[in-house]
Amino acid sequence: MEQQDRIMDGDLQTVGLQSILKTLALSGKTGKLFVSSGSETLSISLRKGLIVGLHEEGVTQPDLLNMLCLVSKLDPPRAQMIRDRANGDMQMALAMLVDRGWMTMQEVQRRLEFAVTQSISHAMRWVNGRFAFHRLVPIESKMQPLDIDSVLLEALRQADEWEEFVNEGVAARLSRATVARWQPEVSRDVASLGLNRETIEVLCMCNGEVPLQAIALVLMTPEARVGRMMMQLLELNLIEVVDTVLETELQQDLSNIIIKCQHSLAQRRQSSPEQHLLGLITTLSESINNLLIHHGKYARSLRGRGQISPMETVRYLERRFIPQLQPLAKKSYPILETASFNYGLLDCNDILTLNKLVKGEQLEEFYWDAVQGLTAFLRMVFSDLLADEVGNSHTGRQLNVAWRVLLSEIDHEIQQYQIYRAHRNAQMARGHDASFRFAQNWGTASNRDGDFSSSETRRRSI
Repeated sequence: MEQQDRIMDGDLQTVGLQSILKTLALSGKTGKLFVSSGSETLSISLRKGLIVGLHEEGVTQPDLLNMLCLVSKLDPPRAQMIRDRANGDMQMALAMLVDRGWMTMQEVQRRLEFAVTQSISHAMRWVNGRFAFHRLVPIESKMQPLDIDSVLLEALRQADEWEEFVNEGVAARLSRATVARWQPEVSRDVASLGLNRETIEVLCMCNGEVPLQAIALVLMTPEARVGRMMMQLLELNLIEVVDTVLETELQQDLSNIIIKCQHSLAQRRQSSPEQHLLGLITTLSESINNLLIHHGKYARSLRGRGQISPMETVRYLERRFIPQLQPLAKKSYPILETASFNYGLLDCNDILTLNKLVKGEQLEEFYWDAVQGLTAFLRMVFSDLLADEVGNSHTGRQLNVAWRVLLSEIDHEIQQYQIYRAHRNAQMARGHDASFRFAQNWGTASNRDGDFSSSETRRRSI
């Protein structure tokens, strides 16, 4: 930006944003005011002393269309169509909603005006920072020009309301960037709790993705009022505040477990069906134990309790997952009765050393039973773990995508054995003792019916 275009600049500690805007309004200036504090920057476009546009940097721009769907003001197919065509431009999206009769021009103006007021209200609370005004021709906007005095009056009121909210002490857990999500097991009838319509709308938007500031924007409700409603929902145990640091660690840990399991699948492919099944059993049991170790760190009921003794973690894991393993062993996969929990982890040593006691087809049948049972148990553990730790959140959906890729690779490996088994049984039904020939040609038969390398290739492409 050219230095000669700069009309004025300075420090926010010397001149506050309110005084700067009033000066520019009185002198009828046209140009762009840049105000920055830390990583946040606000640019306000003026024409003849009136506000004609505003842009915030350093703040995640909310998906207005998605939020309108959450409060039933727009349906998802229409929202997606607008999103594809607007390409992230909120003003263009609003204009398209007006063109199609899905929103009035008056509502668009109110939304744009509220967004400007909300951003200026937030910037008025900045103590440290810089400002600079440049003589630039503002870009045309769908918003009708706003009188600075009127905007400042409402922005000051919102700023005072937020300050009062903070001073009450109940807002220690909340900021405008706070993201909340529904508790994973809310069994109560929300309608019976006596919540008003506005609070229910806030509840609808606490999906683990929308920050407080964005909720205020879509509802056109001051941030302090949204904060109070979120505090009420927290007290009713209907929502929880997302710990983004913890969630990032949790996501990374689970992603590493998934990648490790994929690598193990690729490394343990064997040239015989018996060794193939044994490799699957080893991979599945290791993956289950990695998930159990992970859950011992991130289980919801173990959080926020300070240092927990290892035995308490062990008791929690066994109390949670043994009741899932036992029915699998009794009803479907008897071989799992030889597996047990040892210090909070699944001990499959008796299955892994079964070849010392059993040989031939009987050993293969036991292995096949173990693979199916451990796969079913692995699915149960991951499903329960994810529901407990992150619930139906954006993080949960991301991890589910990666998990489905892993499951498809496990299913592919299992399918190779099923193809081999079907060929062998067909040959035996014709009266040919072909099991030895099929075992010898296991790798060839597998590649012919479903190339082993396809799993690894798919993982790399994903």
